[in-house]
Amino acid sequence: MQANIWRPLAPWLASLLGLAGVWAVPAVAVAGPASTIYSPIVDYREWELELKGGIQDWNQPGGERAAKLALGYGLMRRWGVEVEGEYSQTPNGAGHLEEYEFENIFQLTEHGEHWLDAGIFAEFEHNRLEHVNTLVLGPMFQRETLHTQTNVNIYWERRLNALPTDTDADGDSPESRNGLQYQVQWKYNLGPRFQPGFQAFGSLGDPAHLRSEELKVGPALFGTANLGNAKGLRYNAALLARLTQRSPDLTLRFQLEYEFF
Repeated sequence: MQANIWRPLAPWLASLLGLAGVWAVPAVAVAGPASTIYSPIVDYREWELELKGGIQDWNQPGGERAAKLALGYGLMRRWGVEVEGEYSQTPNGAGHLEEYEFENIFQLTEHGEHWLDAGIFAEFEHNRLEHVNTLVLGPMFQRETLHTQTNVNIYWERRLNALPTDTDADGDSPESRNGLQYQVQWKYNLGPRFQPGFQAFGSLGDPAHLRSEELKVGPALFGTANLGNAKGLRYNAALLARLTQRSPDLTLRFQLEYEFF
């Protein structure tokens, strides 16, 4: 039975590897303080209203605080969609509504039927300040045991706009259109309202010449509350420290989600 899980995944993963080869040029992808780790499980006909936010390296060069407001819906049994807007601010700048995102989660396996749940994440981003459009695509994996849940997501990021011809901030390489990101999350179920664990956000640059660009890791807390009448509240928060030179020194992030049918 375990071998059967890879049959629906094969064409998707083959396509992703092919895209990675086509897009193979240097890149750096950085996860913002309001970034989210998604699950491949779709709750059919469920609405989700989410507030996500965070702050990293405030009062330092490259510092940022950001917040996202999102509305999601289980459109089909294995297809969930979400639209969101992101507000961000740098230490010496004014706050702006920076980005719009349209996200899709395609669930590939029946939840709990195999030893591993799998899905595909596809997102279109529009940065209204920089006039940049970006496509994000990649596989999502989830493993559950009696008391634990582990998530691993791997995303290819493709900038759709034409590239500038000048060099990057270091002056040693042209700006790139492509990047590879990954996310890891683990939690232990001590009860519905309190589940300790950890989160990690990283990037590996060019898919053809992988190297560790960004990696921030830290403890996290998770929980849910049943509000009755098919309504619920879910939260998670994490404090992340850098493990590579090109990562923010410290990131504090949170996510609050209201679920209803």
